[in-house]
Amino acid sequence: MRIAFVCLVVWRVLSALALAQTSTPDIFDRTILAQPFDKQPFREIRIPGWVQDTIGCGYTLSVMDSAARERAAKHGVTISEMGFVDPFYAYYDSKLLERRSPHVPLDRLPKDIAEYEQVGVRILGVYPPCLQGEVYEKHPEWRRIATNTTEIPTIDLKQFPHGGMLCLLGPYGDFFIDVLAEIVTEFPQVDAFSFDGLHYGGSCYCQHCRENFRRDTGAEIPNLDMNDPAFRRYQHWADRRMEDLVRRMQSRLKGINPQIALVTWTTNAGRFGHFRDIPRNMPARMNLLLDAPDQEFWLDETNRGTTIVPAFANAYIWAVTNHRVAFSEPYILSHGNPYGKDSFPPTEIERRMMLALTYGAAPSIAVAQPANLQDELYAMMDAVQARKPWLTHKQPEPWCGLVMSDNTRNFYGRSSGLVEERYLAAVFGTFRTAVEEHLPTTVINDWNLTPEDLARYKVIVLPNTACLDDTQVAAIEAYVKAGGGLVASLDVSLFNEFGDPRDDFALAEVLGVHYRGLPASGDGAVQPQLDLNFAKSIGPDYWEKRKNVFDFQQDPASLLNQGRMKTYVGEQSVTFKGPAVRVEPAADSRTIATLRTKTAGAETLPGVITHQYGEGRVVYFAGGLDAAYYLYAYPYQRLALKHAIQWAAGDHVPVTVEAPMCVHSTVMRQVRDGERLVVHLFNDVNTTSQHALPVDDVPLREETLPIHDIRVTFGPHYRITRVHLEPGSKDLDVTRAEQGWSVTVPRLDVHTMVVAEIAPEVAGGK
Repeated sequence: MRIAFVCLVVWRVLSALALAQTSTPDIFDRTILAQPFDKQPFREIRIPGWVQDTIGCGYTLSVMDSAARERAAKHGVTISEMGFVDPFYAYYDSKLLERRSPHVPLDRLPKDIAEYEQVGVRILGVYPPCLQGEVYEKHPEWRRIATNTTEIPTIDLKQFPHGGMLCLLGPYGDFFIDVLAEIVTEFPQVDAFSFDGLHYGGSCYCQHCRENFRRDTGAEIPNLDMNDPAFRRYQHWADRRMEDLVRRMQSRLKGINPQIALVTWTTNAGRFGHFRDIPRNMPARMNLLLDAPDQEFWLDETNRGTTIVPAFANAYIWAVTNHRVAFSEPYILSHGNPYGKDSFPPTEIERRMMLALTYGAAPSIAVAQPANLQDELYAMMDAVQARKPWLTHKQPEPWCGLVMSDNTRNFYGRSSGLVEERYLAAVFGTFRTAVEEHLPTTVINDWNLTPEDLARYKVIVLPNTACLDDTQVAAIEAYVKAGGGLVASLDVSLFNEFGDPRDDFALAEVLGVHYRGLPASGDGAVQPQLDLNFAKSIGPDYWEKRKNVFDFQQDPASLLNQGRMKTYVGEQSVTFKGPAVRVEPAADSRTIATLRTKTAGAETLPGVITHQYGEGRVVYFAGGLDAAYYLYAYPYQRLALKHAIQWAAGDHVPVTVEAPMCVHSTVMRQVRDGERLVVHLFNDVNTTSQHALPVDDVPLREETLPIHDIRVTFGPHYRITRVHLEPGSKDLDVTRAEQGWSVTVPRLDVHTMVVAEIAPEVAGGK
């Protein structure tokens, strides 16, 4: 056994050396939309096949004994972490890090490697990148300086031997890559790397950052102030430096082993506090350089656990990979303040894992749990494995594209405390509408606003997507002119990619409206048509001034007044509380709803406007019904958004789901051993009905309330050969319906998949 292992190690070392001496394969895939300060075309990483076939990581095997590791592998763990460097020491004889851990025997790593390989678990090497005590002590010039000073920070290394944060944008980044390359060369069994905190903290004033910024721009790094245009330009520059670090890391490591991967933590909406961090710690586009980003997925009171945010978080982590491979680790905790598992209901594990996979993310998990939860966790891991055949090699079935703009979040939101209300609320309100109305909606990014990507969708929604560059604007214009649908709101395109305000909407001709300032204030005074200083800068109070309480009045003869809208609203005025802007409709536009502040003599303002641009239909919301449906919701807001999206799309929904609003549904196309549609159905009922104080409530579901007789209808353009329910391979009867082919799901407990096999001869077309 020992001789065989040594031979295997020698063979893998020789193989790695041989690979390093041959020409490096093209490790990058398609080119992504350019960003400021790009020095070369940005291309997403090409993902190794084994990563595409992996549906999650099983963390904590490194602290388990042999029997527990073997058991974890039997329940589906195929990759897990193994430490090589911690903030204090290296775990091997490194030529770059002199301090070797006195707590880890020199033979520990070879033994653990052999054990992982024996049970069939891939090795996810761990190195916390921003904290390394030895480097911090020896290279004070590599330390991150968080404020605009030349004074290098110091830490009592006896009390805090891990040191402080190091700057990855300078020489330490190169050293970090060198250590990773050393690990891969020394231990060719390593399949992937994971980093806790691969970011630059939003700003750095160390000497290397200062010199590099001065060299590239001729300017000095300004004070950290998101309202300063100069700082916003600096952050774009720092984002590109961070992306370049990961690009160079991938090139170096894949030059040694083309199959190695970065399967690592990312900053995302799963930890909502991290998602609100402004200035951002890393650009969302950097996820495309990771083979598989993994998010921490919390549902505690500080992370909006009872809202639509957890569902969005999983849709978004998949979106930032361009819908390739993403992991999401549901944290098994009762509360996050304080953190703990006290009386955690085992059935809640299933809810969190199934929610993740419903939105395209593979649920990773911390395998080692307290004894009272261990067997239940393994049962849930088995449930995920039973679904594996339909979870990989998939793409969303396109119809509606919902844009989440990282540039808007950062450069328009501008404040960690206010970004949720200023921008994210519009995205969440739209996403909530799509979930509750079962509209097949794909979350996409601002870099997907290209002719190639837009052409896939019938309608695009830009919920207060304020920051758009000229290239994105041109792509949207061409898309709508050629027949694409558009739904937009509030300050859409009123700012450029740096967050600098424009005099008017860049999409004014498409929207059929022109920007004319802010609505009347509470005392009835009207804001000037266009603030002369607006094009130069906006103050922090810009967002505050546009909030008010309005009467909302729809045109009862318009597209809005359909179905339940006739009962909920009809010809009466209803309250709208939320953000709004003043606009002037073009002559060929039609106002189908108005706003009027609840003050004497207030003017009537356009609230919802429709416009025909070329062959495309456009709906613009001057009143932010999307934001309101998250912040201060009325049911009519959801219905108005739904009708606008359907009208702008101008086409029937490809797959319809008739179910209560608590049921989440997503539609994916899988191309593997044939082609099929996979409709995920997730039951989000909480039988305690959020009875706790809302600000501190968390979902801790102890029981399941089944949903019966859900109807799924596939459009007539699909050639369906068989429909079956998975897991379990239960065939469903297919009946002819007015809009295509229908099946009925007799019972939904927590999660199921309706799988429709498509005839090969028409599988790719519509």
